[in-house]
Amino acid sequence: MKRLLFFILCGCYIQISGNATDNLRIPDLRTLSLGGGGVSETPLFNPSLLAFQANSKLYSNYYNRYSVSELATISGGCYYLNEIVPAGFEITSFGYDEYRESMFRLSLGKQIAEKWAFGIAIQYNLLQSELFEESSGRVSSDIGISYKPVENVLAGLSILHFPTIKVGDKNIDNKHIASYSINFGINWKITNMVLITGSLENNEEDPLGGSFGIEYMPLEEFKIRTGIRTSPLRPSLGVGYRIGSINADVGMVYHSILGVSMGIGVSFAF
Repeated sequence: MKRLLFFILCGCYIQISGNATDNLRIPDLRTLSLGGGGVSETPLFNPSLLAFQANSKLYSNYYNRYSVSELATISGGCYYLNEIVPAGFEITSFGYDEYRESMFRLSLGKQIAEKWAFGIAIQYNLLQSELFEESSGRVSSDIGISYKPVENVLAGLSILHFPTIKVGDKNIDNKHIASYSINFGINWKITNMVLITGSLENNEEDPLGGSFGIEYMPLEEFKIRTGIRTSPLRPSLGVGYRIGSINADVGMVYHSILGVSMGIGVSFAF
């Protein structure tokens, strides 16, 4: 019964959204609150951003769709900065015991000029379910470029899951867990208190999608965020609070038919 409910919910989610969903490529809660674009915000969507990170950090995120535990995504990882090649490692899990998608990702980023950075990532996506006799997976790569013309402006371009190599049971259709995507985004810190960000995306199911977000910092330790994402239209809202090296973020995304998705993220800078 639980398994049946899970697949009914997934089917409704995909049908109402109008395309397949990437349950593993979920950005951090800060990025989700800003519309979820990610390409100019997080190394998960653009590995070259590792070169422009201010600190090394450990992080963990929990994102629950529509208050259904079987549709939750849990992720964690580490970004380690060094003088040779900044690197990142991430693990993500979606689903429950009878149906689970997992991703293991290694990324590298390097500043190649004063204003430019290049990055590459390799990930293994795994699909496990009691419906199948064997597991199925895909190995894929991401590439990204970042450009920082001035201190308060950053632009990013990335291609995700291209190319991909299918491994395991080739009769299982796991295309939705590793669909290619081309992304472009920019963020601009207008003042010390206000940042705006926007992105455009092209993938196999959606020829043109996008996001827009605003972050306002009334206090040095406290930030308020809001954003919106297309295909379908999904507004978002969130807050962040920092205590020393620890940062906590809470965010929510609203779907007009399916309801509210919420999450929390914690990171430690070192």
